[in-house]
Amino acid sequence: MLKTILSENGPLHNNWPGFEARPNQFELASRIEDALQQAHSLLLEAPTGTGKTLAYLLPALLSPRRIILSVGNRTLQDHLWWGEYQKLRATVPDLRPIYLLKGCENYLCLQQMERSLEAGNRVLGEHWQTVQRWAQQTRDGEVQTLPITAQQLEALRSNLTVTADQCQGTRCAHFETCFFQKARHRASHADVLLINHTLLLSDNRLFEKGMGALLPEADSVIVDEAHQLPELLMRSNMEMVDGYRVKRWLKAVRKAVAEQSNLFPEIPRLLKRFESIWQKIHDQLGQTDRADELISVSAHSLVPLLNQWDALLAQLQCMHQAQVDLGELIAQLMRWIQVIRNAQADSGVLYCRISKQQLNVFSARLQSPFSSLNQESVNWLFLSATLKVENRFDYFRQMLLLPELDDFSSDDALDYSKRSVLCVPSHLPLPDDEAFYPRWVQTVEDLYETVAGGILLLFSSHQALQTCADLLQGKTERTCYVYQAGSNRQALLQQFRQDGNGVLLATGSFWEGIDVQGTALSCVAIDKLPFIPPSDMLALVWQQMAKESQQNWFNDYMVPHAIMRLRQGVGRLLRSRHDSGLLVLGDRRLLVKPYGLRFMASLPNIPLVETLEQAAEQLAKIPGCDVNLKPNLR
Repeated sequence: MLKTILSENGPLHNNWPGFEARPNQFELASRIEDALQQAHSLLLEAPTGTGKTLAYLLPALLSPRRIILSVGNRTLQDHLWWGEYQKLRATVPDLRPIYLLKGCENYLCLQQMERSLEAGNRVLGEHWQTVQRWAQQTRDGEVQTLPITAQQLEALRSNLTVTADQCQGTRCAHFETCFFQKARHRASHADVLLINHTLLLSDNRLFEKGMGALLPEADSVIVDEAHQLPELLMRSNMEMVDGYRVKRWLKAVRKAVAEQSNLFPEIPRLLKRFESIWQKIHDQLGQTDRADELISVSAHSLVPLLNQWDALLAQLQCMHQAQVDLGELIAQLMRWIQVIRNAQADSGVLYCRISKQQLNVFSARLQSPFSSLNQESVNWLFLSATLKVENRFDYFRQMLLLPELDDFSSDDALDYSKRSVLCVPSHLPLPDDEAFYPRWVQTVEDLYETVAGGILLLFSSHQALQTCADLLQGKTERTCYVYQAGSNRQALLQQFRQDGNGVLLATGSFWEGIDVQGTALSCVAIDKLPFIPPSDMLALVWQQMAKESQQNWFNDYMVPHAIMRLRQGVGRLLRSRHDSGLLVLGDRRLLVKPYGLRFMASLPNIPLVETLEQAAEQLAKIPGCDVNLKPNLR
């Protein structure tokens, strides 16, 4: 059946526009089908162009097993649901149905809505009639269906929904009528269930609250975009009290309670005491001459701070009940309290670091739900275009504490050696030089003038993006699409795709999951190797892990993570076997630092040049290449 559907004369070939029978796709699909039949867990890497979505979706829909499909985020859920799945249903109508479930923060929480109204929330009040009518009519309670704009929904979301950590489970008064609980109940009976990674990793927390786990009900779990799991798992395991957020929180609380301080005179005193204890901890640790190092402290030594927080929490809850909306501020304080209590109940150890005059206190409970896969009846398939570092799965296995699992790598479906060129301009200074971004902007200007087709500029940070956006303003007649945090990612991408000759400046999620074929994307230019900042929460976890396992946090964690990230960025260039293009990387550390060899060993076999003139010569040799580089380049 599988071979027939994916064959040159099958139903997809005749009814699916643009479908091509691909040997690599059929081989991958066959591996997945065999793994499902044999209940065998497996790691699979399938490069861009393989057609991996169909390669796992078809075996899942043809299999008699109960299967969970997990993808990276809500956007990818919707893309799979409205894209490949709907086209498959129209072409092969006998396939099993899929049930889609999102995280609880996507469904109306009746209790949270009541709390917001009781607190006199002004934002919700403006839309109360709309929300009330919708709440009475909606069948599934998914807030995305609210008849309001996306911006209005984001402003309202915290007043209508809760996260997995905030959900009260069976203790909630609305448990029997809870939209999310109903959705989970329907999901528990689905033969094929589509979820996202956030929900996948939160399942145990919901199970502990009596809401019933999903995974024990499945026979197989297929995880697409599995390269995201290590970072998501680390961040979900991490609990942190961030000094910067503490200062912002104190300022916000003082502003919120200012008009009621005469009724609650104890709150200003408790806030001042909290600030004093926090500063004392900072000063004591600052005297150790170990700035930017991890300092282990006993969670029990922070009991005075915890006692102060408990007293403050009680006062704020009283004020909250007196019609002053402190819900978010209270929730944040409760999370900080839980950090210390968890540490007391667990190892009893917290880690502190003083950086840029800020104190950060954190703990990472490095627990992986995947460490005992070989003892479970459920089989797991981890699939991505970028699971390997230096042609090995070792880093992915280590990050998830995976037992020894078999692996499979599909051959490259796209020939980078004949369809693309990598340019690392030799004239650019290293990224730590203050002249780097002005010189990088000059290089981008050259690309504006000489590349025919769309250009995707990927940046290592939002700050770098904004710096270059300002420097590049007015430098080209092309339309520039600049991604800002919180803006509509899909709408921006669609505008860029339709333009055909635009320039898209982006960071964050645009490093992956972007599919723009043809000359609409002829060039991908990346400013720097995508190392995360040393102050990032994830870097702190790596330092803790390295300290406990006697590893090097930079070489063993920072570099592999950046390699996987870079591989994703490079994968935006060629999306079909007909594509060709230019990849430009402004970071010469790729060529001059010892770890640069590790990056190069992990990238596709792309011809490397050091000037745009050389790149033009190489691109001119590619048959049918639409990338037009003029020779008069810097």
